[in-house]
Amino acid sequence: MKTATEISKWFIINRSELKNPSLEGSIKLQKLLFFAWLIHFRRHGEALFDDDFFAFAKGPVVETVRKNYNTDFSKFLIPSNSKYTNEEIDSLMLCNEIFGDSTAEELVDLSHNSPAWSKYFTQSLQGSSCDGFKSKDLSKIKKSDFDEEFDMIDTVLYVHENMLSVECR
Repeated sequence: MKTATEISKWFIINRSELKNPSLEGSIKLQKLLFFAWLIHFRRHGEALFDDDFFAFAKGPVVETVRKNYNTDFSKFLIPSNSKYTNEEIDSLMLCNEIFGDSTAEELVDLSHNSPAWSKYFTQSLQGSSCDGFKSKDLSKIKKSDFDEEFDMIDTVLYVHENMLSVECR
């Protein structure tokens, strides 16, 4: 199984707007990781990576990727030593096809439909100090709470597949 950083490398290589570090690029990468994880789990019954998601204001975030993207972007430009499986490529390409042309803000809006994100983001704010800092421990999203997200991904995949079948006629 890959790390979220290794999966991030695939998106950075395959999305030109992610090749130079920026706030919008960081946000978009985070949302692509989230949707790719959901797609992969739904289609293949296993996690795409084990890294945790945290509920940030702009949606689910993999903290290790966020920190490295902002402090040492060059790590993402070093090719991964491990090969991607056919299932991983399938999930990444499908995610890229469905969500890749969306803006970071569009993906943020879509990720805000996540009940798990909403639950943990709201919960983390209850641990806030007077300066608005949220509790990282309270913002850690339990992947076992992604049931409703799978319903959303099922709908997205169904619509996508039906759009393709209409285009092929």
